[in-house]
Amino acid sequence: MPIFDWTRTDLYKPLPDKSTALFYEKSKIENINPFEFLNNILKQKGLLSMPGWEQEKLSKIKKLFEQYDGFTIDDLFENAKYFLNEIIPVCEEVNIKMAIHPDDPPWSIFGLPRLITSKKNIMKYLNLVNSCCNGLTLCTGSLGSSEKNDIIDIIKTFKDRIFFAHIRNIKRFDNGDFIESSHRSCDGSLDIVDIVRTFYDIDFKYYIRPDHGRHIWNEEKRIGLRPGYGLYDRALGIMYILGIFDTMCRIKT
Repeated sequence: MPIFDWTRTDLYKPLPDKSTALFYEKSKIENINPFEFLNNILKQKGLLSMPGWEQEKLSKIKKLFEQYDGFTIDDLFENAKYFLNEIIPVCEEVNIKMAIHPDDPPWSIFGLPRLITSKKNIMKYLNLVNSCCNGLTLCTGSLGSSEKNDIIDIIKTFKDRIFFAHIRNIKRFDNGDFIESSHRSCDGSLDIVDIVRTFYDIDFKYYIRPDHGRHIWNEEKRIGLRPGYGLYDRALGIMYILGIFDTMCRIKT
């Protein structure tokens, strides 16, 4: 993800259950320049400590944008190919599996091109260097922010190249907004039960983690909390995921 990692417009948006969560308001991103947006985010409560939004990087933000001036998605693919050609042979020697994370959200932000946004682009990236060490982190929330992405189909298509799974839910709105929700299928737009069932069906052997979550039980007041990474809701999330896996095992036997 050029310059920024995942992008949200509200770090503590209230949900109907009185918890708060990361929220993306499409119109606020489309109708504002990145520097004004950045100033608005910095004014929000809590310590700003998000991946890709570190203070040392933000202090150089204008220079970073200048470096990407005129950069296209084809340029990004060429850079990715150069990078993979250099590292994958070594990864094969020592049996290290690389797993690229999807863009979040999976579309252009502030005019910056993004690569890992769709099934088509994932296929293109993995084929840049067709190796068993060049793989994918399947993040359901990142890819699932776009209703164009069929998560189940993506899992089945790339089952042999998925080395890490981030499972979380989001609720999409018709205007393009979305908010992170609990992991439960009924609380969001993604069928987490079907997603976990699919990982079970492909006999997934790598790592799975609950990813992001609400801030519950006044957790947003904790000093130093990284927005989206509260302990309690992610703990509930992994038990929900494991419960689905346990049920699949019981049904199959």
